[in-house]
Amino acid sequence: MSRRSGQNHLFLYLLLNVIVSAATVLAVLYIWDRVRQTELPPPLPESTAPPASAATQPPAGAGLTATPPPAPTPTQARLSSGPLIQITSIIGATDPQQEYVVLKRLGEGDLSLAGWKLQDEDGNVYTFPSSPELILFKGGAVQVYTRVGNDTPAEVFWNRSQAVWRPGEWATLLDAQGNVQATYQVP
Repeated sequence: MSRRSGQNHLFLYLLLNVIVSAATVLAVLYIWDRVRQTELPPPLPESTAPPASAATQPPAGAGLTATPPPAPTPTQARLSSGPLIQITSIIGATDPQQEYVVLKRLGEGDLSLAGWKLQDEDGNVYTFPSSPELILFKGGAVQVYTRVGNDTPAEVFWNRSQAVWRPGEWATLLDAQGNVQATYQVP
C-alpha cells in the first residue's frame, strides 16, 4: 500500500467521523429541544395571574392544592402591555456571599423595574430603586445579589449579611402596582 493511498484512507475515515459526529449532535439537540418544550409551562394569561397576596403566603395545606406548582422551572406572566419577564434561576441559596437571582427580559421594548419588588415567603423584600432607574431591554438580564456590593447596570445588591433564599421556597416578582409578574421555586 502506498503512502498516498494510506493518506486517502485516513482522509475518508476523518470525513466519515465528522459526518457521524455532526449527525449525532444534531439528533441530540433535536431531542433536547423537544424535551425542553414539554417541560416549560406556557405563559399565564393576565386573568389567571394569582393576586399579589396569594404569592406571599405558602400554599394551603403545606402544598396540597388542586393544581400543585410546577417543579423548579421558571414561570412567566404577561404584563398588561404584553412584555414578559422571567426569574430564570436562583443560584447559591443559603449562602449570602454566593446567592443571587437572575431576572431575564423576554418581551419587546424597554421595561423599567423602578418600584418592582422581589420577595421570598418569609417577608424579605428587595425593591428596585427609582434612581438610578434600572431598565431591561429585550433579551436583557439583571442579577440580584444578596450580599453587599455596588450596583451596576447588570448587577444589583440587596446589601444583606444573611441569606434570603432556601430550597423549596417560592420567589415572587411584583411590578410597581403589586401585581405578580413571575414566580420561581428555589431548587
